[in-house]
Amino acid sequence: MARDRYVSEHQQYAKRLAELEKRSAQARRKAAAKPAHHIGYRLPHLRWHFYKTNGERVFKLVFLFGVVLLLMLYILSPLSKVKTVAVQGNDQLSQLRIEHATRVYPGRFIWGVWVHQRQICQQAQLRQPRLAHVKIRVTGPQSICLVVRENALLGTTHLGHQNYAVLANGQLQKVTNHYQVGINYQCFAGHRQALKQVARQLGKLKPAVREGISTVVYQPTKEMPDRIVLYMRDGNTVLANQHTVGKKMSFYPAIAANMKQAGVIDLQVGAYSYAYGSKDK
Repeated sequence: MARDRYVSEHQQYAKRLAELEKRSAQARRKAAAKPAHHIGYRLPHLRWHFYKTNGERVFKLVFLFGVVLLLMLYILSPLSKVKTVAVQGNDQLSQLRIEHATRVYPGRFIWGVWVHQRQICQQAQLRQPRLAHVKIRVTGPQSICLVVRENALLGTTHLGHQNYAVLANGQLQKVTNHYQVGINYQCFAGHRQALKQVARQLGKLKPAVREGISTVVYQPTKEMPDRIVLYMRDGNTVLANQHTVGKKMSFYPAIAANMKQAGVIDLQVGAYSYAYGSKDK
């Protein structure tokens, strides 16, 4: 009984092993019958990926060199020259004088202006002291805008044999012709530092107050070595200190408005006023 069961299991195992060998042999025959292909055929997307990657690289290189070529052509062509120049912020200086100081004018290469803008601004201030600040803006392929801030021209003075324009930052600019503009500064010969100090102080004033000053005279005394006298266009006379006149003259409109008649306003120490002839000074 046991022997029969053993024989039966052995036959089943042998039959199953024969089937596996048969399947293995069939698989080998199929593999041998199938022709060998290149990896490009076995992986059909690999070749397309290769072509696509190389195409993208070539396109990027062509695009880069194309942009560089167009840029070089633009730089060397008349299209890169300045056609229009606009000026903003100028009040006393004309556009022509600003263009002359900056050397930025129609016909100049715009890329040269943009690359050297810092140097251009520095040299412009040296050529024209009335330029306090210059900023260059490229507003188009052929257009430039010069944004400036001026050192206001306060007036004129005569020192030695030379006439000078007095600027709001205390600088003195030589002028060839003697012409009276703004405030007339007198008696400052030999006292240039005092004149520069006064100019910087008056440069702080609002234009409405500053334009009311006709003449500034340097008149130091033993008691007040820094005294200056301001003759106003409304007929008043102001006594002030050269170091504080910029701050105290801001109160001038309110003081003058309370005066019933023209007189003297003393701003040297405090701030008070009196009519002409009412007090002996």
